[in-house]
Amino acid sequence: MWLRSRHSFFLAVLILWSLSGCGQKSEDPGSQTTSAGQAQAYVTTGDVKVRSGPDTRYKTVAEIRSGTKVQVVGHEGSWLKVVSKHGNPPGYIDDRFARPLGEETRGAPPVQGTYTVIADTYVRQGPGLHYPVITSIPKGMKVYIVGAERDWLKVQSKRGRAPGYIEKMYAQRRAGG
Repeated sequence: MWLRSRHSFFLAVLILWSLSGCGQKSEDPGSQTTSAGQAQAYVTTGDVKVRSGPDTRYKTVAEIRSGTKVQVVGHEGSWLKVVSKHGNPPGYIDDRFARPLGEETRGAPPVQGTYTVIADTYVRQGPGLHYPVITSIPKGMKVYIVGAERDWLKVQSKRGRAPGYIEKMYAQRRAGG
């Protein structure tokens, strides 16, 4: 009799403990998972490094080219948690370099086309002032833009070299271009 009542007591404590949420993993308040834990399709808007954790201090485990479709399963702060289609462990990308697939910038015209440079400017290897200068373009020159990343336009080379980047503020779209 004593054994049965003790067993019932421990069973009741165990049930109450599990109902109260004790022993469950607490979720980081900045960490969120997509609805029902399902992946959501995103597309990268620039070349981006995949990191092992949600910060630049984590090791780079891969790189994804601009325009690549990725599956996002959650986010932590400004980092998107992505899963690999090749079975690799999940990684994190900065949300500035991706947008949900199908989400278009409403009211903004397509970036690709012919522009005129409105001030002497430098062409850089990447979309930022920290990238090396590869050449310069004088005011008034026509350039063909093939893409954009934040405040930078990706310029196609007339000589078959790799594209470079100029700041948006130094170029104006040509009418009909």
